[in-house]
Amino acid sequence: MNKNKEFVKNTIILFIGKFATQFMSLLLLPLYTHYLLKEDYGTVDLLQTYISLFIPMLTLRIDSAVFRFLIDKRKQKEEINNILSNTIFILFSAITITFFASILIKAVIDIQYYIYVIINIIIMMCSSIMLQILRGLGKNKDYSIASVITGTTTLVINILLIIVFNFNASSILISSSIANIICILYVIVDVKLFQYLSVKKINKKTIKDILNYSLPMIPNALSWWIVNVSDRTIISLFLGVAFNAIYTVSCKFSNILNSIFSIINMSWQESATLHINDEDRNQYFTEMINNIFMIFSTISLLIISFLPFVYNAIIGKDYLLSYNYIPILLYANSWNVLIGLIGGIYIAKKKTKEIARTTIASAILNIIINLILIKFIGLYAACVSTLLSYMIMSIYRYIDCQKYVQLKLNVKEIIIFTIIFVISSYIYMQKNIILLILNVFITVFYSIIANKKVLVSGLNIFKGKISALRR
Repeated sequence: MNKNKEFVKNTIILFIGKFATQFMSLLLLPLYTHYLLKEDYGTVDLLQTYISLFIPMLTLRIDSAVFRFLIDKRKQKEEINNILSNTIFILFSAITITFFASILIKAVIDIQYYIYVIINIIIMMCSSIMLQILRGLGKNKDYSIASVITGTTTLVINILLIIVFNFNASSILISSSIANIICILYVIVDVKLFQYLSVKKINKKTIKDILNYSLPMIPNALSWWIVNVSDRTIISLFLGVAFNAIYTVSCKFSNILNSIFSIINMSWQESATLHINDEDRNQYFTEMINNIFMIFSTISLLIISFLPFVYNAIIGKDYLLSYNYIPILLYANSWNVLIGLIGGIYIAKKKTKEIARTTIASAILNIIINLILIKFIGLYAACVSTLLSYMIMSIYRYIDCQKYVQLKLNVKEIIIFTIIFVISSYIYMQKNIILLILNVFITVFYSIIANKKVLVSGLNIFKGKISALRR
Protein backbone atom coordinates (compact mmCIF):
# COMPACT_ATOMS: atom_id res chain seq x y z
CA MET A 1 0.00 0.00 0.00
CA ASN A 2 2.89 2.35 0.79
CA LYS A 3 4.22 1.80 -2.74
CA ASN A 4 0.83 2.58 -4.24
CA LYS A 5 0.38 5.70 -2.09
CA GLU A 6 3.86 6.87 -3.04
CA PHE A 7 3.07 6.32 -6.72
CA VAL A 8 -0.33 8.03 -6.49
CA LYS A 9 1.13 11.02 -4.63
CA ASN A 10 3.88 11.59 -7.20
CA THR A 11 1.45 11.05 -10.06
CA ILE A 12 -1.05 13.60 -8.73
CA ILE A 13 1.66 16.20 -8.26
CA LEU A 14 3.06 15.68 -11.76
CA PHE A 15 -0.42 15.40 -13.25
CA ILE A 16 -1.58 18.77 -11.94
CA GLY A 17 1.29 20.55 -13.65
CA LYS A 18 1.48 18.60 -16.88
CA PHE A 19 -2.26 18.24 -17.42
CA ALA A 20 -2.65 21.99 -17.08
CA THR A 21 0.00 22.33 -19.79
CA GLN A 22 -1.70 19.81 -22.08
CA PHE A 23 -5.08 21.41 -21.52
CA MET A 24 -3.61 24.71 -22.67
CA SER A 25 -2.21 22.89 -25.69
CA LEU A 26 -5.72 21.70 -26.47
CA LEU A 27 -6.97 25.28 -26.18
CA LEU A 28 -4.43 26.30 -28.80
CA LEU A 29 -5.76 23.80 -31.36
CA PRO A 30 -8.85 25.88 -32.33
CA LEU A 31 -6.60 28.95 -32.48
CA TYR A 32 -4.27 27.24 -34.96
CA THR A 33 -7.01 25.69 -37.08
CA HIS A 34 -9.09 28.87 -37.33
CA TYR A 35 -6.40 31.55 -37.74
CA LEU A 36 -3.49 29.85 -39.53
CA LEU A 37 -3.31 28.64 -43.12
CA LYS A 38 -3.14 24.86 -43.49
CA GLU A 39 0.13 25.04 -45.43
CA ASP A 40 1.73 27.38 -42.89
CA TYR A 41 0.60 25.36 -39.89
CA GLY A 42 1.64 22.13 -41.60
CA THR A 43 5.12 23.54 -42.29
CA VAL A 44 5.72 24.63 -38.70
CA ASP A 45 4.36 21.35 -37.38
CA LEU A 46 6.88 19.55 -39.60
CA LEU A 47 9.65 21.82 -38.29
CA GLN A 48 8.64 21.02 -34.72
CA THR A 49 8.73 17.37 -35.65
CA TYR A 50 12.36 17.71 -36.71
CA ILE A 51 13.15 19.73 -33.60
CA SER A 52 11.78 16.87 -31.50
CA LEU A 53 14.20 14.62 -33.40
CA PHE A 54 17.23 16.84 -32.97
CA ILE A 55 16.87 17.62 -29.26
CA PRO A 56 17.61 14.07 -27.96
CA MET A 57 20.46 13.67 -30.46
CA LEU A 58 22.08 17.02 -29.71
CA THR A 59 21.80 16.64 -25.93
CA LEU A 60 23.15 13.08 -26.19
CA ARG A 61 20.14 12.09 -24.03
CA ILE A 62 21.89 13.29 -20.88
CA ASP A 63 18.48 14.47 -19.68
CA SER A 64 17.56 10.82 -19.16
CA ALA A 65 20.92 10.11 -17.54
CA VAL A 66 20.86 13.01 -15.07
CA PHE A 67 17.40 11.93 -13.87
CA ARG A 68 18.42 8.28 -13.40
CA PHE A 69 21.76 9.07 -11.74
CA LEU A 70 20.36 11.66 -9.33
CA ILE A 71 17.67 9.27 -8.02
CA ASP A 72 20.34 7.13 -6.36
CA LYS A 73 22.23 10.13 -4.89
CA ARG A 74 19.49 12.47 -3.64
CA LYS A 75 20.92 12.78 -0.12
CA GLN A 76 24.59 12.96 -1.09
CA LYS A 77 25.51 16.58 -1.85
CA GLU A 78 29.02 15.78 -3.09
CA GLU A 79 27.66 13.25 -5.57
CA ILE A 80 25.00 15.72 -6.70
CA ASN A 81 27.73 18.31 -7.29
CA ASN A 82 29.67 15.76 -9.30
CA ILE A 83 26.70 14.69 -11.45
CA LEU A 84 25.41 18.22 -12.15
CA SER A 85 28.82 19.76 -12.87
CA ASN A 86 29.59 17.13 -15.48
CA THR A 87 26.06 17.19 -16.91
CA ILE A 88 26.17 20.96 -17.45
CA PHE A 89 29.65 20.65 -18.97
CA ILE A 90 28.36 18.12 -21.51
CA LEU A 91 25.31 20.33 -22.19
CA PHE A 92 27.35 23.45 -22.97
CA SER A 93 29.71 21.43 -25.15
CA ALA A 94 26.69 20.16 -27.09
CA ILE A 95 25.27 23.69 -27.43
CA THR A 96 28.58 25.00 -28.79
CA ILE A 97 28.74 22.25 -31.40
CA THR A 98 25.08 22.85 -32.31
CA PHE A 99 25.64 26.57 -32.82
CA PHE A 100 28.56 26.18 -35.21
CA ALA A 101 26.90 23.27 -37.02
CA SER A 102 23.81 25.43 -37.61
CA ILE A 103 25.95 28.06 -39.34
CA LEU A 104 27.33 25.45 -41.74
CA ILE A 105 23.86 23.99 -42.37
CA LYS A 106 22.48 27.44 -43.19
CA ALA A 107 25.10 27.84 -45.92
CA VAL A 108 23.88 24.65 -47.60
CA ILE A 109 20.15 24.37 -46.84
CA ASP A 110 17.49 27.07 -46.98
CA ILE A 111 15.25 26.43 -43.98
CA GLN A 112 12.03 28.39 -43.49
CA TYR A 113 11.92 30.22 -40.12
CA TYR A 114 15.62 29.31 -39.73
CA ILE A 115 16.48 31.74 -36.90
CA TYR A 116 13.40 30.76 -34.89
CA VAL A 117 14.19 27.08 -35.34
CA ILE A 118 17.83 27.32 -34.17
CA ILE A 119 16.95 29.48 -31.17
CA ASN A 120 14.16 27.07 -30.23
CA ILE A 121 16.46 24.06 -30.48
CA ILE A 122 19.14 25.55 -28.20
CA ILE A 123 16.60 26.73 -25.62
CA MET A 124 14.80 23.39 -25.65
CA MET A 125 18.13 21.61 -25.11
CA CYS A 126 18.63 23.55 -21.88
CA SER A 127 15.02 23.28 -20.77
CA SER A 128 14.91 19.49 -21.14
CA ILE A 129 17.97 19.09 -18.88
CA MET A 130 16.70 21.54 -16.25
CA LEU A 131 13.37 19.79 -15.90
CA GLN A 132 15.00 16.39 -15.45
CA ILE A 133 17.28 17.82 -12.77
CA LEU A 134 14.15 18.71 -10.80
CA ARG A 135 12.80 15.18 -11.21
CA GLY A 136 16.09 13.56 -10.30
CA LEU A 137 16.27 15.57 -7.08
CA GLY A 138 12.73 14.51 -6.17
CA LYS A 139 11.32 18.03 -6.64
CA ASN A 140 8.15 16.89 -8.36
CA LYS A 141 6.09 19.83 -7.08
CA ASP A 142 8.60 22.26 -8.56
CA TYR A 143 8.61 20.26 -11.81
CA SER A 144 4.85 20.74 -12.03
CA ILE A 145 5.11 24.45 -11.30
CA ALA A 146 7.72 24.83 -14.03
CA SER A 147 5.45 22.96 -16.46
CA VAL A 148 2.47 25.19 -15.64
CA ILE A 149 4.60 28.31 -16.11
CA THR A 150 5.76 27.04 -19.51
CA GLY A 151 2.26 26.09 -20.68
CA THR A 152 0.63 29.32 -19.50
CA THR A 153 3.30 31.49 -21.09
CA THR A 154 3.02 29.57 -24.37
CA LEU A 155 -0.76 30.05 -24.43
CA VAL A 156 -0.69 33.78 -23.64
CA ILE A 157 2.06 34.64 -26.12
CA ASN A 158 0.41 32.62 -28.89
CA ILE A 159 -2.87 34.47 -28.37
CA LEU A 160 -1.11 37.83 -28.43
CA LEU A 161 0.98 37.09 -31.52
CA ILE A 162 -1.73 35.37 -33.61
CA ILE A 163 -4.88 37.29 -32.69
CA VAL A 164 -3.58 40.71 -31.63
CA PHE A 165 -0.52 41.10 -33.86
CA ASN A 166 -1.63 38.82 -36.75
CA PHE A 167 1.58 36.77 -36.77
CA ASN A 168 1.85 33.68 -38.96
CA ALA A 169 2.75 30.19 -37.72
CA SER A 170 6.18 31.42 -36.60
CA SER A 171 4.39 32.52 -33.42
CA ILE A 172 4.35 28.84 -32.38
CA LEU A 173 8.15 28.73 -32.34
CA ILE A 174 8.53 32.17 -30.77
CA SER A 175 6.13 31.46 -27.91
CA SER A 176 7.79 28.10 -27.26
CA SER A 177 11.22 29.73 -26.98
CA ILE A 178 10.12 32.50 -24.62
CA ALA A 179 8.17 30.09 -22.41
CA ASN A 180 11.11 27.72 -22.08
CA ILE A 181 13.51 30.56 -21.23
CA ILE A 182 11.26 31.45 -18.31
CA CYS A 183 11.16 27.76 -17.33
CA ILE A 184 14.99 27.59 -17.33
CA LEU A 185 15.29 30.69 -15.13
CA TYR A 186 12.74 29.27 -12.69
CA VAL A 187 14.68 26.00 -12.31
CA ILE A 188 18.03 27.78 -11.84
CA VAL A 189 16.60 29.91 -9.02
CA ASP A 190 14.57 27.10 -7.44
CA VAL A 191 17.41 24.57 -7.31
CA LYS A 192 20.06 27.24 -6.67
CA LEU A 193 21.91 25.48 -9.42
CA PHE A 194 25.15 27.41 -9.21
CA GLN A 195 25.89 26.05 -5.72
CA TYR A 196 26.18 22.59 -7.27
CA LEU A 197 28.49 23.57 -10.11
CA SER A 198 32.26 23.42 -9.91
CA VAL A 199 34.89 23.21 -12.61
CA LYS A 200 36.98 21.08 -10.25
CA LYS A 201 34.28 18.38 -10.29
CA ILE A 202 34.51 17.86 -14.05
CA ASN A 203 36.22 14.51 -14.66
CA LYS A 204 36.46 11.87 -17.36
CA LYS A 205 35.05 9.03 -15.24
CA THR A 206 31.72 10.72 -14.50
CA ILE A 207 31.40 11.96 -18.07
CA LYS A 208 32.04 8.43 -19.29
CA ASP A 209 29.45 6.95 -16.88
CA ILE A 210 26.83 9.48 -17.98
CA LEU A 211 27.50 8.91 -21.67
CA ASN A 212 27.58 5.10 -21.31
CA TYR A 213 24.02 5.34 -20.03
CA SER A 214 22.77 8.09 -22.32
CA LEU A 215 24.33 7.30 -25.72
CA PRO A 216 22.29 4.09 -26.31
CA MET A 217 19.22 6.25 -25.73
CA ILE A 218 20.00 8.28 -28.86
CA PRO A 219 19.11 5.54 -31.37
CA ASN A 220 16.14 4.82 -29.12
CA ALA A 221 14.99 8.44 -29.34
CA LEU A 222 15.66 8.45 -33.07
CA SER A 223 13.63 5.30 -33.51
CA TRP A 224 10.76 6.71 -31.46
CA TRP A 225 10.79 9.76 -33.67
CA ILE A 226 10.59 7.53 -36.73
CA VAL A 227 7.75 5.49 -35.26
CA ASN A 228 5.82 8.57 -34.17
CA VAL A 229 6.58 11.15 -36.80
CA SER A 230 8.12 9.69 -39.94
CA ASP A 231 4.50 9.42 -41.04
CA ARG A 232 4.36 13.20 -41.41
CA THR A 233 7.42 13.30 -43.62
CA ILE A 234 6.10 10.51 -45.86
CA ILE A 235 2.66 12.15 -46.02
CA SER A 236 4.20 15.49 -46.99
CA LEU A 237 6.27 13.84 -49.74
CA PHE A 238 3.52 11.65 -51.21
CA LEU A 239 0.31 13.54 -50.44
CA GLY A 240 1.34 17.13 -49.71
CA VAL A 241 1.76 19.48 -46.72
CA ALA A 242 -2.00 20.16 -46.52
CA PHE A 243 -2.66 16.46 -45.86
CA ASN A 244 0.03 16.58 -43.19
CA ALA A 245 -1.99 19.29 -41.43
CA ILE A 246 -5.06 17.03 -41.50
CA TYR A 247 -3.06 14.12 -40.09
CA THR A 248 -1.61 16.42 -37.41
CA VAL A 249 -5.10 17.29 -36.21
CA SER A 250 -6.02 13.57 -36.24
CA CYS A 251 -3.07 12.86 -33.96
CA LYS A 252 -3.86 15.64 -31.49
CA PHE A 253 -6.25 13.57 -29.37
CA SER A 254 -3.99 10.52 -29.10
CA ASN A 255 -1.00 12.82 -28.56
CA ILE A 256 -2.73 14.62 -25.71
CA LEU A 257 -3.65 11.29 -24.16
CA ASN A 258 -0.08 10.10 -24.63
CA SER A 259 1.18 13.30 -23.02
CA ILE A 260 -1.03 12.57 -20.02
CA PHE A 261 0.40 9.05 -19.91
CA SER A 262 3.91 10.52 -20.00
CA ILE A 263 3.07 12.10 -16.63
CA ILE A 264 2.06 8.72 -15.21
CA ASN A 265 5.11 7.16 -16.82
CA MET A 266 7.44 9.66 -15.15
CA SER A 267 6.07 8.63 -11.78
CA TRP A 268 6.14 4.97 -12.82
CA GLN A 269 9.82 5.13 -13.86
CA GLU A 270 10.68 6.57 -10.47
CA SER A 271 8.68 3.90 -8.61
CA ALA A 272 10.09 1.12 -10.79
CA THR A 273 13.64 2.30 -10.10
CA LEU A 274 13.05 2.53 -6.34
CA HIS A 275 11.42 -0.93 -6.08
CA ILE A 276 13.10 -2.99 -8.81
CA ASN A 277 14.95 -5.09 -6.21
CA ASP A 278 12.01 -5.67 -3.83
CA GLU A 279 11.00 -9.27 -3.13
CA ASP A 280 7.41 -8.70 -4.28
CA ARG A 281 8.41 -6.91 -7.49
CA ASN A 282 6.75 -9.46 -9.83
CA GLN A 283 3.35 -8.99 -8.20
CA TYR A 284 3.78 -5.23 -7.87
CA PHE A 285 4.89 -4.67 -11.47
CA THR A 286 2.18 -6.98 -12.87
CA GLU A 287 -0.58 -5.25 -10.93
CA MET A 288 0.58 -1.74 -11.78
CA ILE A 289 1.14 -2.37 -15.50
CA ASN A 290 -2.22 -4.12 -15.98
CA ASN A 291 -4.10 -1.41 -14.09
CA ILE A 292 -2.47 1.54 -15.87
CA PHE A 293 -2.83 -0.11 -19.27
CA MET A 294 -6.56 -0.65 -18.73
CA ILE A 295 -7.12 2.88 -17.42
CA PHE A 296 -5.67 4.45 -20.55
CA SER A 297 -7.32 1.96 -22.87
CA THR A 298 -10.75 2.80 -21.49
CA ILE A 299 -9.99 6.53 -21.67
CA SER A 300 -9.36 6.04 -25.41
CA LEU A 301 -12.68 4.27 -25.63
CA LEU A 302 -14.48 7.10 -23.84
CA ILE A 303 -12.93 9.66 -26.18
CA ILE A 304 -14.32 7.73 -29.15
CA SER A 305 -17.81 7.71 -27.62
CA PHE A 306 -17.95 11.41 -26.64
CA LEU A 307 -15.97 13.01 -29.48
CA PRO A 308 -18.73 12.90 -32.17
CA PHE A 309 -20.83 15.32 -30.10
CA VAL A 310 -18.19 18.07 -29.94
CA TYR A 311 -15.87 17.51 -32.89
CA ASN A 312 -17.40 20.01 -35.32
CA ALA A 313 -17.43 22.69 -32.63
CA ILE A 314 -13.72 22.47 -31.75
CA ILE A 315 -12.18 21.76 -35.16
CA GLY A 316 -12.10 24.15 -38.12
CA LYS A 317 -14.13 23.16 -41.17
CA ASP A 318 -11.01 22.66 -43.32
CA TYR A 319 -9.86 19.88 -40.96
CA LEU A 320 -13.07 17.88 -40.52
CA LEU A 321 -11.70 15.03 -42.64
CA SER A 322 -9.31 14.21 -39.78
CA TYR A 323 -12.31 12.72 -37.91
CA ASN A 324 -11.96 9.44 -39.82
CA TYR A 325 -8.44 8.60 -38.64
CA ILE A 326 -8.78 9.19 -34.90
CA PRO A 327 -10.02 5.71 -33.77
CA ILE A 328 -7.03 3.83 -35.19
CA LEU A 329 -4.60 6.30 -33.63
CA LEU A 330 -6.32 6.09 -30.25
CA TYR A 331 -6.22 2.28 -30.30
CA ALA A 332 -2.55 2.44 -31.26
CA ASN A 333 -1.99 4.69 -28.26
CA SER A 334 -3.13 1.90 -25.92
CA TRP A 335 -0.26 -0.26 -27.15
CA ASN A 336 2.08 2.68 -26.85
CA VAL A 337 1.13 2.90 -23.16
CA LEU A 338 2.14 -0.74 -22.70
CA ILE A 339 5.46 -0.05 -24.41
CA GLY A 340 6.19 2.79 -22.01
CA LEU A 341 5.22 0.82 -18.92
CA ILE A 342 7.48 -2.09 -19.78
CA GLY A 343 10.19 0.42 -20.69
CA GLY A 344 10.16 1.50 -17.03
CA ILE A 345 11.63 -1.89 -16.16
CA TYR A 346 14.53 -1.34 -18.57
CA ILE A 347 15.13 2.12 -17.10
CA ALA A 348 15.18 0.71 -13.57
CA LYS A 349 17.72 -1.93 -14.61
CA LYS A 350 19.76 0.65 -16.60
CA LYS A 351 19.34 -1.54 -19.70
CA THR A 352 19.30 1.30 -22.23
CA LYS A 353 20.73 -0.87 -25.00
CA GLU A 354 17.70 -3.17 -24.80
CA ILE A 355 15.40 -0.14 -25.04
CA ALA A 356 17.17 1.01 -28.20
CA ARG A 357 17.13 -2.43 -29.84
CA THR A 358 13.37 -2.86 -29.52
CA THR A 359 12.49 0.58 -30.85
CA ILE A 360 14.89 0.40 -33.80
CA ALA A 361 13.22 -2.77 -35.08
CA SER A 362 9.78 -1.19 -34.67
CA ALA A 363 10.84 2.00 -36.45
CA ILE A 364 12.07 0.08 -39.49
CA LEU A 365 8.79 -1.83 -39.64
CA ASN A 366 6.80 1.40 -39.39
CA ILE A 367 8.55 2.94 -42.40
CA ILE A 368 8.21 -0.18 -44.53
CA ILE A 369 4.48 -0.57 -43.88
CA ASN A 370 3.85 3.14 -44.43
CA LEU A 371 5.70 3.24 -47.76
CA ILE A 372 3.96 0.10 -49.02
CA LEU A 373 0.43 1.23 -48.16
CA ILE A 374 0.38 5.01 -48.62
CA LYS A 375 -0.29 4.89 -52.37
CA PHE A 376 -3.21 2.52 -51.83
CA ILE A 377 -5.00 3.81 -48.72
CA GLY A 378 -3.60 7.34 -48.32
CA LEU A 379 -3.55 8.73 -44.77
CA TYR A 380 -4.81 5.42 -43.38
CA ALA A 381 -1.34 4.01 -44.13
CA ALA A 382 0.21 6.25 -41.49
CA CYS A 383 -2.39 5.13 -38.93
CA VAL A 384 -2.05 1.43 -39.71
CA SER A 385 1.77 1.49 -39.73
CA THR A 386 1.79 3.24 -36.35
CA LEU A 387 -0.63 0.71 -34.88
CA LEU A 388 1.22 -2.37 -36.14
CA SER A 389 4.65 -1.08 -35.10
CA TYR A 390 3.36 -0.33 -31.58
CA MET A 391 1.70 -3.73 -31.23
CA ILE A 392 4.79 -5.64 -32.34
CA MET A 393 7.11 -3.60 -30.14
CA SER A 394 4.94 -4.05 -27.04
CA ILE A 395 4.70 -7.83 -27.57
CA TYR A 396 8.46 -8.09 -28.08
CA ARG A 397 9.21 -6.05 -24.96
CA TYR A 398 6.76 -8.12 -22.93
CA ILE A 399 8.55 -11.32 -23.87
CA ASP A 400 12.04 -9.83 -23.49
CA CYS A 401 11.49 -8.25 -20.06
CA GLN A 402 10.58 -11.60 -18.48
CA LYS A 403 14.27 -12.11 -17.72
CA TYR A 404 14.10 -9.14 -15.32
CA VAL A 405 10.53 -9.25 -13.96
CA GLN A 406 7.97 -12.05 -14.32
CA LEU A 407 5.04 -10.08 -15.78
CA LYS A 408 1.60 -11.56 -16.45
CA LEU A 409 -0.58 -9.45 -18.73
CA ASN A 410 -4.34 -9.90 -18.51
CA VAL A 411 -4.80 -11.12 -22.08
CA LYS A 412 -8.51 -11.80 -21.60
CA GLU A 413 -9.20 -8.17 -20.68
CA ILE A 414 -7.16 -6.95 -23.65
CA ILE A 415 -9.24 -9.06 -26.05
CA ILE A 416 -12.54 -7.87 -24.53
CA PHE A 417 -11.38 -4.25 -24.73
CA THR A 418 -10.39 -4.68 -28.39
CA ILE A 419 -13.80 -6.09 -29.34
CA ILE A 420 -15.65 -3.26 -27.60
CA PHE A 421 -13.34 -0.68 -29.14
CA VAL A 422 -13.97 -2.00 -32.66
CA ILE A 423 -17.75 -1.89 -32.13
CA SER A 424 -17.55 1.60 -30.65
CA SER A 425 -15.42 2.81 -33.57
CA TYR A 426 -17.95 1.46 -36.06
CA ILE A 427 -20.74 3.42 -34.33
CA TYR A 428 -18.43 6.46 -34.25
CA MET A 429 -18.10 6.33 -38.03
CA GLN A 430 -21.85 5.90 -38.63
CA LYS A 431 -22.77 9.16 -36.83
CA ASN A 432 -26.24 7.89 -35.94
CA ILE A 433 -27.35 9.98 -32.96
CA ILE A 434 -29.32 7.19 -31.24
CA LEU A 435 -26.44 4.71 -31.59
CA LEU A 436 -23.96 7.37 -30.45
CA ILE A 437 -25.93 8.04 -27.25
CA LEU A 438 -26.27 4.30 -26.61
CA ASN A 439 -22.54 3.95 -27.21
CA VAL A 440 -21.80 6.49 -24.48
CA PHE A 441 -23.77 4.51 -21.88
CA ILE A 442 -22.15 1.22 -22.89
CA THR A 443 -18.58 2.52 -22.87
CA VAL A 444 -19.04 4.33 -19.55
CA PHE A 445 -20.48 1.16 -17.96
CA TYR A 446 -17.68 -0.99 -19.36
CA SER A 447 -15.00 1.49 -18.24
CA ILE A 448 -16.31 1.42 -14.67
CA ILE A 449 -16.40 -2.39 -14.59
CA ALA A 450 -12.95 -2.75 -16.19
CA ASN A 451 -11.38 -0.38 -13.64
CA LYS A 452 -13.42 -1.47 -10.63
CA LYS A 453 -10.42 -2.41 -8.46
CA VAL A 454 -8.62 0.85 -9.18
CA LEU A 455 -11.75 2.92 -8.54
CA VAL A 456 -12.45 1.14 -5.22
CA SER A 457 -8.84 1.56 -4.15
CA GLY A 458 -8.91 5.23 -5.07
CA LEU A 459 -12.18 5.71 -3.20
CA ASN A 460 -10.71 4.10 -0.08
CA ILE A 461 -7.67 6.39 -0.21
CA PHE A 462 -9.97 9.38 -0.63
CA LYS A 463 -12.11 8.29 2.35
CA GLY A 464 -8.95 7.86 4.41
CA LYS A 465 -7.87 11.41 3.58
CA ILE A 466 -11.29 12.80 4.52
CA SER A 467 -11.26 10.89 7.83
CA ALA A 468 -7.78 12.19 8.61
CA LEU A 469 -8.89 15.77 7.98
CA ARG A 470 -11.93 15.36 10.26
CA ARG A 471 -9.70 14.24 13.10
